[in-house]
Amino acid sequence: MYSINIHANIVMKSELVNASELLAHELVVEDRLQTLVQYLSSLKPLITIPSILVCSRSNMIIDGHHRYFALKQLGFEKVPVTWINYSSNDIITDETNTIDKEILISAAVNNKPLAPKTSCHYIIDVEKQIHPIILLSVLFQLKK
Repeated sequence: MYSINIHANIVMKSELVNASELLAHELVVEDRLQTLVQYLSSLKPLITIPSILVCSRSNMIIDGHHRYFALKQLGFEKVPVTWINYSSNDIITDETNTIDKEILISAAVNNKPLAPKTSCHYIIDVEKQIHPIILLSVLFQLKK
């Protein structure tokens, strides 16, 4: 089992939320999106999917743009979200943390999404090891 030890103030909660409340900061790769839509469509009657990681302050999608758009395309009005304290220094925008978080939030809030894969977020554990941020997602089952 792969697990990481993170500070307690990073993950707020996980729940289903209205997709319309979320803000994308990046565009998606269309081929990748359609492949995901096809895969999710093949799962019957339940779809098991990792939650979308979202900034608790701005509603910006941190990780999970393809999952978000795939679920919307499949007609889901509510999507699984894990709310994250994005202001934590333990969350970085790429391996060298070269992209300012406020630039990403501004792109989302102003509906001016950046190129696909502009960011690739990571989480730094209590031992200062870097891990892909998707490890903070929880699995949800959605009924089609």
